[in-house]
Amino acid sequence: MDKQKKYKISFYIVCMNRLDHLKQTLHKNIEDNISYGNVEFILLNYNSKDGLDEWVQSEMSHLIKKGTLKYFKTEEPKYFLRSHSRNVVAKQTTGDIICNVDADNFIGKGFADYVNAQFHKDDNIFLSVNKNGNIKDCYGRICMKRKDFMKLGGYDESMKNYGFEDFDLVNRLKLLGLKNQFIDNKEFLTALNHDDDIRLENEYNSSGIQKIYLRYITPSVSELVFHFMDNRVYWGKIVDNRTHNSESIENLFPENRKFEYEYNLMANKWEIGNYSADGNTLFKNFCVEGIKKNPDYVKITEQKDFMSMVMFFSQIGNRIKMKQNLIEKRIQVNGESFGEGKVVQYKHV
Repeated sequence: MDKQKKYKISFYIVCMNRLDHLKQTLHKNIEDNISYGNVEFILLNYNSKDGLDEWVQSEMSHLIKKGTLKYFKTEEPKYFLRSHSRNVVAKQTTGDIICNVDADNFIGKGFADYVNAQFHKDDNIFLSVNKNGNIKDCYGRICMKRKDFMKLGGYDESMKNYGFEDFDLVNRLKLLGLKNQFIDNKEFLTALNHDDDIRLENEYNSSGIQKIYLRYITPSVSELVFHFMDNRVYWGKIVDNRTHNSESIENLFPENRKFEYEYNLMANKWEIGNYSADGNTLFKNFCVEGIKKNPDYVKITEQKDFMSMVMFFSQIGNRIKMKQNLIEKRIQVNGESFGEGKVVQYKHV
């Protein structure tokens, strides 16, 4: 490719009930990068119920007419699925280079020029954010050749909960033989602050988990029981890696800091059962109904603690799947298709 030619860059964004964030970021991101020229912004309304259509019509229709912004919508999803939603919108891109931008992210002035320059320096790369750099809210920012994204089969849609789908994509891009370049300018890596409740509010687990019970076994091992609204029950032992080898009072307090993650699910597996109101359903060696009568089990009622455990449940499945893909050196995922669903483009909103 001629070194003077600019790659076409597609920035893709998904929104499901995050209009408050989008109002602050989208127009600013376009304004800060429109001078690049060969750029498009692709916005997917992932069945948002917060007035996104009306806002796009009143504030963004002029950009749609110019072709700077392309607006797509699907009304099928009931809950937010990160991998699926990103695959849906990424397939609508037409750029040589595509880049995910979360609805709460500011990409910064001149980011498109920066991306173009990096790919001209080395054609065999992808860009991501250093996960050791303490910029958590921008981990989803991954810029890659569209053709490489398609080779991978996109994000792994078996990862249906929160987190690690972006780290998994990074791992598979490396397995494809690409070099990982970190986005090193912090001016390109800012985001709106918000708590974990907002991160999870559109996911099934946030509303689906009705009750959580906790039982302490040792200083480093606890038992968690999640009771869902559809009467499924998940049970497992959680290991605190900070104090994992605390077998006596003498070594109870010294903390082990050589671990990748603070908490693990023992054996990487949940036991799964079903709860019945009459209490007759056996869940392993005890009756689920009996938990309420067992003083060793504590029902989690504090909202902060409850959401922290929902977050753990939401993340651990994706984390285990990411590790499995890495161990198996799995490059391509999702079989023959990904990002499936009925999607409509609105050219005049």
